[in-house]
Amino acid sequence: MEKQQEYWASLPAWYFFLAAMGAMMFVTAAVTDLLGNPIAGQINGWVSIVAFVMAAFGALLLLVELTHKSRGHLVNARPFASVMSFGSLVQSAYIPLVFLYATCFFSFVPWAGIGWLKAILAVVAIITALLYVTYPGIELAEAKGRAFWNGGGLIGVFLINGTATGMAALLIMLMVLGQADSAYTATIRNLSAAVLVAQLFTVPGYVLGMKLSSAEEARRGAAKLWNGEFSKSFWLGIVILGTLVPLVCNLLFSSVYWLVIAAVLTLIGGISFRIDFLRAAVRVTLPGEEREEMSRKEIAQLAMTLEGCWQEKARWLNAQK
Repeated sequence: MEKQQEYWASLPAWYFFLAAMGAMMFVTAAVTDLLGNPIAGQINGWVSIVAFVMAAFGALLLLVELTHKSRGHLVNARPFASVMSFGSLVQSAYIPLVFLYATCFFSFVPWAGIGWLKAILAVVAIITALLYVTYPGIELAEAKGRAFWNGGGLIGVFLINGTATGMAALLIMLMVLGQADSAYTATIRNLSAAVLVAQLFTVPGYVLGMKLSSAEEARRGAAKLWNGEFSKSFWLGIVILGTLVPLVCNLLFSSVYWLVIAAVLTLIGGISFRIDFLRAAVRVTLPGEEREEMSRKEIAQLAMTLEGCWQEKARWLNAQK
């Protein structure tokens, strides 16, 4: 009997999406700023603020998913005792670090002109952001009962997809901030194309690898995406519209119109990727689950059959008197 992922639905998928998109948008902008790009230095404050908001909103979505919301803080009661505790601590460090880094770009902040402080915050925040992006892959891999998530390449796939969505979000930010025709935008567009090429091979490659896995649950989960009930969403939403079309747009066109279309499609592919990878995993069948739970209709039919048997027995007993 196959069971889909029963507890994580769209809210965690959106949390993973917002966290990865915001973090990798921040990483791209921060790294280019450290390398001395002047435009990155101009936009980094606003990019970091947006990344901060994305992470904070994603954290609220994750809190909504908790059964006992008032006890959410207890996950940090024993630091690093579990993967969830590790992820919570990384998130708790990443959000204020990004905000502090953002303040370094606004002149009214007293420490805005301290270059060494901004550089230290950038390096620490970049490391934390990378941990933040890869954490979902680590957490999913801990679910030993869902072999589809246990592939060694899952963390890499999450990182590549997060980078693709982060660069797409950064391109949109560049459009909004009036940097559409800058050399920096052209560089980010080319980098985005390179990441989309990697995604075009790694995402289907991971699913194919799970399809050929020795674990039955991994094969069933992969089949749902490859040629099963989620195949349209996987091939059309993730591979074609979310990867291939934006790649072609980035390589062949340079106008703002096509750049925005490519970025939006990449973001759509990113959320589709997370939703599909969450709902595709099939868990191990536990003892006693070989037969599915009876439906209400089956229970009613069984009750009617038993009632008929009791009435027949009652008639037989009355006939013996």
